[in-house]
Amino acid sequence: MIDFTLNGRACRLPSPPPGTTVLEVLRDSLGHDGTKEGCASGDCGACTIALQTPGQSLTTANACLMPAHQLEGCELITVEGLASPDSKTPALSPVQQALVATHASQCGFCTPGIAISLAVLHASHQQHVSQGNVFDDRQRDTLIDHALGGNLCRCTGYRPIREAAHRLLAGEFGTVNLSAHSSLLLASVPETIVTPTIDSHYHRPRTLAALLALRTAQPDMPLIAGGTDLMLEHTQRLRDFPALLDVTQVTELCRIDEGEHAGQSGWWLGAAVTYRQLMPLLREHYPEAADLLNRLGSEQIRNRGTLGGNIGNASPIGDMPPLLIALEAYVQLMNQRGERILKLEDFFLDYKRTQLMPDEIIHSVFLPRPVKSQRLAAYKLSKRRDDDISTLLGVFAWRRDADGGAQHWRIAFGGMASIPARAFHLEALLDEIPLESLTPATLNRQTLGMIEQATGADFSPLSDVRGSREYRLKAASHLIPRVAQRILNEQAAHSATHHTANTSSSQPPESLDAYLAQS
Repeated sequence: MIDFTLNGRACRLPSPPPGTTVLEVLRDSLGHDGTKEGCASGDCGACTIALQTPGQSLTTANACLMPAHQLEGCELITVEGLASPDSKTPALSPVQQALVATHASQCGFCTPGIAISLAVLHASHQQHVSQGNVFDDRQRDTLIDHALGGNLCRCTGYRPIREAAHRLLAGEFGTVNLSAHSSLLLASVPETIVTPTIDSHYHRPRTLAALLALRTAQPDMPLIAGGTDLMLEHTQRLRDFPALLDVTQVTELCRIDEGEHAGQSGWWLGAAVTYRQLMPLLREHYPEAADLLNRLGSEQIRNRGTLGGNIGNASPIGDMPPLLIALEAYVQLMNQRGERILKLEDFFLDYKRTQLMPDEIIHSVFLPRPVKSQRLAAYKLSKRRDDDISTLLGVFAWRRDADGGAQHWRIAFGGMASIPARAFHLEALLDEIPLESLTPATLNRQTLGMIEQATGADFSPLSDVRGSREYRLKAASHLIPRVAQRILNEQAAHSATHHTANTSSSQPPESLDAYLAQS
């Protein structure tokens, strides 16, 4: 049985087949058909739901990609639950009033998902405002972009939707209290482990030992966390899963711990840590990486997708591996016999092939703490800015020795080979060229030719629907001047503010940064 609450009411469902999605349960079993199926791939947002798990804040999710078994112990809010539940004639919620007042519903198919995304944004914004944070129109624009980046309106009427969002956040339609639904929230997630000999089941172990035992007993059973990639096998290819092994209830895989490895201090990031959980750490220590992460999928995907899933999927266009490779990250693999730790760049072998043994899991990733002189730049090239797959992704980590002498580059690309990989020839070339000679204003034809030649020595990309081989090589090479200019600009800005840093009192982060870090 699956016990959860739906729009404030306790709900108990017989356990469905392992691959059943929340969307299927809502529409086919519970009669809640306000939540729509559009793409069934997590792109359009028509199926957006609001979800609250024990101890976590309210977030959005794509119901078409979420396994129904992960509703256990959760509070689920759909579009039917937005209106006030306290009246025999339910009153429209603030977000629904805003959408009506601005004529933003149009054909209405995508409106339920948009309404949920805006309702969660409104509740979060309201909380931050109550804490003294103030947002201007431009900052609200950014918040709305993040919230609605995963919701596509097929009528292309974005202006009234954005108007509704702005008027909603300005308080024109009053306050929202989505937390009122959580009074029935279950206190804990019950144990659902069964004996490893059962072939048709959704396994949800609570301990690392139980997880590893199941992995050993059934090494062919797919691992699942956020489901943002694996569930596409079910929704797009109509694959049925006899069994699934869920890692999201194992505490060790869901936390971020400070630690050390290979003589470096840093953080051990559990494989089931979501992008949302990772964001505050990146925004504090690697803000450029946080900006990149904001372009990984949508809010719905970032709320559910996990670090280990992105690495284990071994896609050559995954966004996290190039970033982590450039930052000298390690991956910890584990089975019942023990553990082993590899450089992440050595983990990938070929297209969709890794060093992971059949009975192993990805336990965690070690992210080193940035050194004082380190600079980072990351560029994602895609056909649209939000909620899109990379055509290519380049990450550039640069530092200079403490004495100001030798410079060191680490460069990793996605989309340039069958695996995410370092650009060794390009690194060696740039180590020998002064940074000042690489900017758009100073770069000469000869040096640019050397950069293009080094890039071609490192990679031989394929042509596909996202970009040709020639485009990828040219675009990758021409990122270097942008990186150099950015580093020099940052150094100049640092020098300009250095003289006033010691005389200024420490200020809290700007409201928008604080919001994004926490949200």
